[in-house]
Amino acid sequence: MTNPIARVHLYLIRHGQSEANLASTYICGQNISCPLTPLGKEQAVLLGKRLKYENMKYDHLLCSTAVRAKQTADIALEITNNDPSKLITSNALLEQSQGSWEGLNRRECYTDEIMQKMDKLHVDFRAPDGESIRMLQKRAIEFLKLYIEQAEQQSIKENREVSIVVFTHGNLIRAVLQHYLQSDPKYTWLIKQNNTAISEILFNEHGMALAKVNDSAHLIFLIPES
Repeated sequence: MTNPIARVHLYLIRHGQSEANLASTYICGQNISCPLTPLGKEQAVLLGKRLKYENMKYDHLLCSTAVRAKQTADIALEITNNDPSKLITSNALLEQSQGSWEGLNRRECYTDEIMQKMDKLHVDFRAPDGESIRMLQKRAIEFLKLYIEQAEQQSIKENREVSIVVFTHGNLIRAVLQHYLQSDPKYTWLIKQNNTAISEILFNEHGMALAKVNDSAHLIFLIPES
C-alpha cells in the first residue's frame, strides 16, 4: 500500500473592476474602501457562475480586507452556495502599498526621473513610505505558506485533493507567481492579470506546477445555466 501524497490547488483570483481601475488617472494602492463598479459586480457574478459550473470545492477561503476584493468574494461565494462565514480576511493579502502616492495623479508621480529609477530597480522600487514588489511578495508568501502547509497535511491525512482560493489583487498575484516560477524578477510586470482572472498553482509529489494563469474566459464565453 502506497503512502498518500499531498495534492494542493492554490487558486489566486483578482477582484472585479474597481472604481480605481475605471478612473485610472490616480494611484490606488491599498485604498481599502475603493468599491467595485457596476461592471465589476457583473464580472464577479460571471466568476461565481463559472466556479459553480466547474463545481470547484474549496477547503480554505482567503481574502484581502479591501472592499473590492471582499465584494468580489461575497458575490461569487453566494452564487456557489459557499458559507461566507468561512471566508478569512487578512491585511497580508492587500495590494502593494503606494505610500504617500495613494490618491495622487499618476502623471504627477511618474515623472521621467521616477520612470528611469523604476526601470533600474524593478521589483525593489517603492513609492515614498510605500513598499516594493519584493516586500509585497515576502508578506504574501509568508502568509500563504502557513495555509499551504496546513492544506498539504490535510491532503495527506484525508488522502484527497485540498484547495485554497484567494481573492486578492493584481500585483500580489504577479509577485506570488514570480516567486513560485522563479522567473526573472524584472519581468514580473509582464504577468498580466485581468479583473476576476483565475491563476492556479498545483503542489504535488512532483513539486510545483503552474496549471493556469490569467484565465478570465468566463468574461468572454457564456456559462450554461445549471
